[in-house]
Amino acid sequence: MKLLSVLVGLFFAANAQAGVSLVGDLIDAGMYRTIDTGRGVGRIVGFGLDQPFMVEEGAADTKQYSVAYSLNVDGGGFAIDYLNSFSWGSGIVFRLSDLDFSNGGVLKSLVVDSNMAGYTLNVGADFIEINLSGVRGTRDAYFNGHFVTASQVPEPSSIALLALGLAGIGFTAKRARKG
Repeated sequence: MKLLSVLVGLFFAANAQAGVSLVGDLIDAGMYRTIDTGRGVGRIVGFGLDQPFMVEEGAADTKQYSVAYSLNVDGGGFAIDYLNSFSWGSGIVFRLSDLDFSNGGVLKSLVVDSNMAGYTLNVGADFIEINLSGVRGTRDAYFNGHFVTASQVPEPSSIALLALGLAGIGFTAKRARKG
């Protein structure tokens, strides 16, 4: 039975992060107003991408937006580096969207390293939203996020290995009962 639980554990661990990446994916990023404070609701022009871009994994992925921040998205995470002091108003969110991971991966959560205080996160299957309402910071502020993903469907080879392991356990148990 110990072998069975080890095999099942290895099966699920292998599928939790197996080759899931954003490299080659078209993503979108931008700042949005979610409540109308007299300037309307929606994307804030000049504080995000003008159009989606393809993640390449390297220096080409680093983009600078206005004088506010730079963004670097790679296959497994992203980094926001603030270039000047800032203060975000009510209803302002930073949104990374269209996160369609390879191998059928689904975004489950985000591991964060940041020196900012007061933000909140909203994580969906293909987006991350950082609520920045009332958040203030200096040019030394940063926000790094590492994607935690899971495969939607186990790979056929993993299923085959699990089946083979279970068959082996069954054969061994049957043989032990006979002998």
